[in-house]
Amino acid sequence: MIAAANSQPYSHIHAPGVAVGGHCIPVYPHFLLGGDPAARLPRVAREVNDAMPAYAVDLLEQALGGSLAGLDVLILGVAYRGGVKETAFSGAAALRDELRARGARPLASDPLYADGELLAAGYEPRPADAPVAGAIVQADHAAYRTLTPAGIGGARAIVDGRGVIDPEAFTAAGVRVLRIGRPDDE
Repeated sequence: MIAAANSQPYSHIHAPGVAVGGHCIPVYPHFLLGGDPAARLPRVAREVNDAMPAYAVDLLEQALGGSLAGLDVLILGVAYRGGVKETAFSGAAALRDELRARGARPLASDPLYADGELLAAGYEPRPADAPVAGAIVQADHAAYRTLTPAGIGGARAIVDGRGVIDPEAFTAAGVRVLRIGRPDDE
């Protein structure tokens, strides 16, 4: 349905995902609410979007069969969107904070950022080939379309928050895959 709508001029419906970021979508609804505090749709939309990182962590917790306390969890992508080296209002920060709140050790990886840049932005880079219990795809970088289970060695579950990984490659390797906003057969 979204693909059909986006085939039309002047239409760009965003796909469901783990978070929205950037300089527009997270900010503009607040301008609308400033002009009309009783407007319900912008408020509800922000509430739903703001809750998505916690929802992604809930899914990972369920997939791993319980608490994340003491587990290393990989956040794939700190950029707010794929192919853009920008972290403005990125959902990665909320994921990091939610994982910490649940006792996990969040590690980050992003093909656009060097380890020093990740550290400067407040993320702990994943040591090369360090095993993780699970992962959450936060940004739809092109590099993640070819991601394999070996790329996140040891992970027992992955939450694809952007619909970019090949779920069959992961399930064939025994990795549980959960996808946000996409039916299992899509």
